Amino acid sequence: MIRASAALSLALAAFAIAGPARAATYITFDPPGSDFTAPAGIDANGVIVGNFSADNFTAGGFVRAADGTITVFDPHGSEVTEPRGIDADGRIYGDYVPHNRERYHGFVRAADGSITVFDAPGTNVTRVMAFDAQGGIAGYFHGRHGNPTGFVRTPEGAILTFKVPHAIFTLAYGINSSGAVAGVYVGKNLKIDSFIRAPDGTITTFGAPRRGEADATAINAAGVIVGTCYCNGTASGFARAADGTFAFFDPTNSTDTEPRAINTSGEIVGTYQTADNVQHAFLRESDGTISTIDPPDSANGATPTGINDSGAIVGWYQGGDGSTHGFIRTP
Repeated sequence: MIRASAALSLALAAFAIAGPARAATYITFDPPGSDFTAPAGIDANGVIVGNFSADNFTAGGFVRAADGTITVFDPHGSEVTEPRGIDADGRIYGDYVPHNRERYHGFVRAADGSITVFDAPGTNVTRVMAFDAQGGIAGYFHGRHGNPTGFVRTPEGAILTFKVPHAIFTLAYGINSSGAVAGVYVGKNLKIDSFIRAPDGTITTFGAPRRGEADATAINAAGVIVGTCYCNGTASGFARAADGTFAFFDPTNSTDTEPRAINTSGEIVGTYQTADNVQHAFLRESDGTISTIDPPDSANGATPTGINDSGAIVGWYQGGDGSTHGFIRTP
């Protein structure tokens, strides 16, 4: 994924205390034979999707039911399968790399296990980054010699392409239940900022006011966009409300804060790094309280990747055995 340079970072703004989280339950899991398990999303019923690897060369997709049953899957010919999430109807969205490793294809896996493969027109790289409740998909694509361009795929399969005017790159990272798309773009001045594309196609661009460059990563049903803004060698998290107002935040002692997901209630999960170069997981509640939520047996870093509307959080962490495991945290 193309992301903002770490050199474009933000001085810490509003601080919130990052203390131990309230009592919660953690469950660790891995598909059979996995030594690297990376959950990517969780639905309202606690069903989790992600990918895993047992050999460091290939990666398969998995879906973990609420009862803990794990099913592995791959589109035909896949070498690396990357599910991004699952919707209320059991559809799984993602992309994959075939054996020749020269392309990315998008896919939708229906609840019955059937898989539909798709590509943006005239491209050899189609990246699926997000989906909405109706089956719409947002992402970006580019050809062998082209620059990344955003797209939206309708539930019927039509693909609409778009780009921020005068942008070199347009990368769609999030879409909400109304069809609003959030992401980042690179202008001709090589400055990285964010955009929101309304369902009617209107695009509004924004940066972090008086603070530097903004890198949007997700958007919720209320139109709140979260991401990281960069300035002066550090990075802080932000939440931009639908009216355009910003809140900036960092866990205590963070040198790099990266929000990754937000639910309908406005609860945000992401990562932060401390001066010892260890990455931690955080939860920012809707009242602004921030807690560190590393799994108890995390040895060197944790990464939350999704949160559902019940507050269940999924992600991965490195254990003391040197392997990377999936986890689910329930409040």
